[in-house]
Amino acid sequence: MENLSDWYFALTFFSALLGLTVSAVLFFKRRDAPFPSRLLAGFLASMSFLALNYGLMVTSFFLKFPFLWRALGWASFTFAPFCYLYVRSVLQQSYIFRKIDALFFVPALLFTLNTIPFHFKPHAEQIEFLKQVILKPQLVTYNPEGILPPGWWVWIRVIFGVILVILQVRLLSNWTRKLSASKAPVPQNTSLFRWLGMLTITMMIFWGLIIFHFLFQFVSQRDINQPVIFTIASTIIFVSVSLLARPSILYGMTGWMQLDLPVAILSDSDKAEPSKSVVKKSSLTIAQGQQYKLALESHFMENEPYRKVGYSLGDLASEIGIPSYQLSAFINQEYGMNFNELINNRRVEYLFGLLKDHPENFQFTLEALGKSAGFNSRTSFIAAVKKITGKTPSEYFGKRNDHDLS
Repeated sequence: MENLSDWYFALTFFSALLGLTVSAVLFFKRRDAPFPSRLLAGFLASMSFLALNYGLMVTSFFLKFPFLWRALGWASFTFAPFCYLYVRSVLQQSYIFRKIDALFFVPALLFTLNTIPFHFKPHAEQIEFLKQVILKPQLVTYNPEGILPPGWWVWIRVIFGVILVILQVRLLSNWTRKLSASKAPVPQNTSLFRWLGMLTITMMIFWGLIIFHFLFQFVSQRDINQPVIFTIASTIIFVSVSLLARPSILYGMTGWMQLDLPVAILSDSDKAEPSKSVVKKSSLTIAQGQQYKLALESHFMENEPYRKVGYSLGDLASEIGIPSYQLSAFINQEYGMNFNELINNRRVEYLFGLLKDHPENFQFTLEALGKSAGFNSRTSFIAAVKKITGKTPSEYFGKRNDHDLS
């Protein structure tokens, strides 16, 4: 690949690899990840495929593999819906995909179907067209094949993306009033809302550059793909670094934001008939949240299931009869943490109470006590205590002579 030395080419492939890695971790590695995290994974994956596609266009790759031309073009129609749905799901605290939301991805399907005629052209014609694209990058947007006139897909893509950004801005504007009206704003929610705002501003800048890019090409023969490539790469890096620096972004909103009424003033009739409190089928209601919390806290108090080594979200969901995807959303929403953090918190609380009420247990090593609380290794025990308390197990539990856990 002759352009590998170009900085924007290297940046494009670095960002694509980074985005695909982060999206794979979000989607596959974290089984307890909330629904919005999976939408964010889709957004990152789409942006990464888009970056990869742009990167390959400045090489001879498609001359060697013409059948892959526009194979990743669908990504330019999916990252905007994923971004909008992500913002909406965070604000509305959704935990499932609505069937009607599939309509947001119809343009991507139609675009893919529109490219099929190109693949039935003779090989020589495909190569000839791609050579022209290399010499004149403006032809990338031409789309001579398919049912629509050349160039129409470009404007469909732009209009579609701009509409979704406007809807995204409207969502944030409406929720600004709700969050600012809160008498005791939750820091997690305030921080998350700022993050959503920055992500939305990034999308506004992106579409602004895209519009300028195509308008400029109508009056100039110069290729200005580099700013677009740089914006795509910067967006991927920005999102990935943000998640690394502030993983709490993935937990979503803490508390119950769908209704203006606080949990404490729900009447008994509301609790007895949760169906009347349903605001959105894709979100937990306050009544559901109360029921889930009662079930979870009672189970923890009576059975101490967190003391089991390897205890999982699926185990807890099965034991208290709540679907795991709802339970994961509830834990994020009610406690402001993920399942593993909740379990480790309970394990540390259990040990603290045990050693305080029964100091004779100090005859055992803290490592042994950690295993009795459910930690599967010395390393995980030390890491959990340090993360929760900021101290080593010996410092926090008061057994300073146990030097192997310092």
